[in-house]
Amino acid sequence: SNLKKICPPDVLNKIEVVNLDQWVSNYLKKNGYSYQIDYGQKTQALWENALTIQPADSGLSEGFYREEWEKIIQALGIKTLEEYLVVSRVGRGTKINRKLRKEIWAVFEEYRTQLNENSFKEREDALFDCCQILKQKEDGQLYMGVIVDEGQDMGNEAFKLIRQIIPEEKRNDIFIVGDGHQKIYKYKVVLGQCGINIRGRARKLRLNYRTTDEIRQWATQVLKGIKIDDLDGENDNQNGYRSLLHGESPIVKTFKSFDEEIAFITSFLQKEGEVYKENAKANCIVVRTNKLLEQYRSALEGSGVKAYKILRSEAEDRRKEGVRIATMHRVKGLEFDTVIIAGVNKDTVPLNISAYQTSDLVVKREYEQIERSLLYVSATRAKKQLIVTSYGHPSEWV
Repeated sequence: SNLKKICPPDVLNKIEVVNLDQWVSNYLKKNGYSYQIDYGQKTQALWENALTIQPADSGLSEGFYREEWEKIIQALGIKTLEEYLVVSRVGRGTKINRKLRKEIWAVFEEYRTQLNENSFKEREDALFDCCQILKQKEDGQLYMGVIVDEGQDMGNEAFKLIRQIIPEEKRNDIFIVGDGHQKIYKYKVVLGQCGINIRGRARKLRLNYRTTDEIRQWATQVLKGIKIDDLDGENDNQNGYRSLLHGESPIVKTFKSFDEEIAFITSFLQKEGEVYKENAKANCIVVRTNKLLEQYRSALEGSGVKAYKILRSEAEDRRKEGVRIATMHRVKGLEFDTVIIAGVNKDTVPLNISAYQTSDLVVKREYEQIERSLLYVSATRAKKQLIVTSYGHPSEWV
């Protein structure tokens, strides 16, 4: 819809706007791809089966195997034992020698075998396969250029594929926009290793046109002390970053109980009477998980507040009435006049899962960074007002 405002019809007809995963799915189907791409929901049982053959005396946790699979095997495109034995694991928290690499490789090999036997491919493997098909085909160049948004949430295989979509490098053929502060997935990328050279061509954008400076300052303090990836192997910072707008300071409140928190949120949303009814769509309540979303939605509607759930699987329907409510992951890319981040409690933000309890300090640090970025993203969805609420024991980050 924004392109329609700046592009005449003849130019607009030459532009394809598409999610990368959808593009990959369409292209693979068109080329007879027989595998089903899984995004983590359907292959857990296969992963658990593969873990049954792990060496009994390795001393490695199940969490280690998942991290090794995602951060080394998948992220670096490792397909064989020979490749795994020589690949650098610099930056991983748990050191393993050559002998142990040989022993644990059986787990990854078994998982791949089970994926193949059940006609599944994980996302990174599907991206790799798509890239290989493009290399083999002689369709010519599919596009004149590619513009990438939210580049911080793409991995090595995604950028290698983008490079292959336009295989003959020429000036300004790929334009990438990304913000490492909003990185909410685990990918670690060096664009130069993906065939995309940005040395001397990168620019930092320092003006924030969405949020007030008061909201910006609150959000950035959440990331204090965290190293931010600049998308090409270096660290970024927020020096010189500022907002052009000013407004009210964020409201941060902790209540004794869930009921008191709901009463406050309800009162805030209803206090302006008719104004609230007209502007309900401009307010969004953000929570950490889907389970919390249903809990808060039910409580709000029980208090007379109509709440519209923004689904992860589809776009927001602006025709629907009511205050918006969404998870921290889903709210990414959206914006609202007022954002209420609710349930920011201890063990919820950050979410208390096995990755956060691990003895591997590198894994723990990376998980904490992602959780902090989720809170940062949620806060910066607010254009005019930010409210952060909790009950019982609040998160240490607020």
